[in-house]
Amino acid sequence: MKLNSVIYSIATKIGNPGLGTVSYNAVKALNEKGILSVAVSYMNKTDLPKEKIITLYGNPAKLLFFLPKRHYRPLRKIYFDYITSKIISKKGCEVFHGWNSQALRSIKSAHKIGAKAIIECGSTHRLYKDEILMNEYSRSGMEMDKGPQYARKGLLEEIDLADYIFLTSEFAKKTFVKAGVKEEKLFVIERGADLSRFSPGKPDNDIFRVLFVGRISLRKGVRYLLEAWKSLGLKNAELVMVGGIDDSAKPLIAQYAGDRTIKFTGFIKNTSAEYKKSHIFVFPSIEEGSAKVTFEAMASGLPVITTANSGSIVRDSIDGFIIPVAETGPIKDKILYFYENPEKVRTMGSSASENARPYTWERYSNKLINTYEKLFG
Repeated sequence: MKLNSVIYSIATKIGNPGLGTVSYNAVKALNEKGILSVAVSYMNKTDLPKEKIITLYGNPAKLLFFLPKRHYRPLRKIYFDYITSKIISKKGCEVFHGWNSQALRSIKSAHKIGAKAIIECGSTHRLYKDEILMNEYSRSGMEMDKGPQYARKGLLEEIDLADYIFLTSEFAKKTFVKAGVKEEKLFVIERGADLSRFSPGKPDNDIFRVLFVGRISLRKGVRYLLEAWKSLGLKNAELVMVGGIDDSAKPLIAQYAGDRTIKFTGFIKNTSAEYKKSHIFVFPSIEEGSAKVTFEAMASGLPVITTANSGSIVRDSIDGFIIPVAETGPIKDKILYFYENPEKVRTMGSSASENARPYTWERYSNKLINTYEKLFG
């Protein structure tokens, strides 16, 4: 590879769950290939070389903690982007690799020195996301806060200015193409699961256990899952909802507070044990780039009921079922199908596990480097 100088940035703690895991594997791959100049983040909680990570502990934007979240969060990212842009100007690079919503100034700094700019987007195109979620909030009788206009404008400008955009699923790519983004600048790099942590378990067959993992919010389609579960009234069965509860879902969750067949566990850092104890995984998300939890569930040997909008690799009627978004009936029917056909839990769960096996973080890292070689080799 001719390339030898990449500056990578992400406004999170490298090594944390979620995007922290994605960024760790990306930075590690770039460093092992010998092309990483530095990575900029809030913290390095990994074995990555300290001299390769610039950590921004003292973000002055933290002094604005008293502001509403709709302003505090984007302002923190704007400051992070400002510092990263200065690092690019000072150190120089051939490629800047950042994340959507936190890279506008950095992209412009990279272009000023003749460098190329990549942004990663963890969700669908913002215009699609706004439209589909506004409809969901409206159905629930709520008004969605789309965030401040300056933040949305900057995010869309990043998409226009970036030389290349890395996405997490073919579904997400379709929303970018529909929004008018040129297909030749879009590249799909699927995420994966840690197979050393997520593997099939042995659930208690006395209780049929249905699992959901993720932020409990309107965006995740939990309204329809809860409605389906309530209407089923299954005996010797429980629905386990793992994740923090978003403000948007609190009025909804309150309606099910007295149902002893539904367990709200709150956030759990290590979810592998929850997968091992469960029979099926249900994730009826309205909007995702590609939900990491679907990979983890499949690796754990669970058949998955999910939507096309989750950006998963689930094969319909083989690894589980792909259902329409924002509908209760299909969720109800598919849960009942598995409840009445335990042999299908085993066979589809086995298929899911086999299908997920290649989707490791090593595969993600290799595809990332292969994409770099295709673009800059």
